[in-house]
Amino acid sequence: MTAQTNNFAARLRAALGMLAGNAPEDLRNRVASLELDLRQKDDEIAALREEYERLHQQGERERASAASAGLDALARRLAPLLSQLATMESMAGGGRAPRLEDVFKLFDMLEKVLAEGGLVRIGTVSEEAAFDARWHQRIGGAEVDDGDRIRVRFIGYRMGENVLLKAMVSRAAAKENSGENSGETS
Repeated sequence: MTAQTNNFAARLRAALGMLAGNAPEDLRNRVASLELDLRQKDDEIAALREEYERLHQQGERERASAASAGLDALARRLAPLLSQLATMESMAGGGRAPRLEDVFKLFDMLEKVLAEGGLVRIGTVSEEAAFDARWHQRIGGAEVDDGDRIRVRFIGYRMGENVLLKAMVSRAAAKENSGENSGETS
């Protein structure tokens, strides 16, 4: 029983004790009935707490199982591509360098499988964009603020809104004044 329930039951017993010789029988029966109801409610609360805990643990197990199954499926799709990459590495170690276009093709296939799993590139090398601190990290040069024009030096990656690796950027070279205001940002 909870402390509040114990307190209530104790008060009932004390009241019953005071009335012991003078109280009508139906009052004693009513108090006994209330005490029984109280014990039943405490038992129901305890059962609900146990059920909540069981369901919570079951949910955690199911969530972990789903994550594991997703990772397993991704690994199964990547395994053949990684095998090809390992073969290319062995060839290179044996003096037979793989063709560069084969390496790029394999990279594209790897990235495609990861993109199907939700991986998204942040930027493209040499792309100019507006600086956004959520997606970009300055790698040198002048300070940049949100909205300043930057050039992507190394791409980044994200899964949804979760940034795995920010794109490495530097301030874009100032454009020559060709009738436009060079101080504008977009």
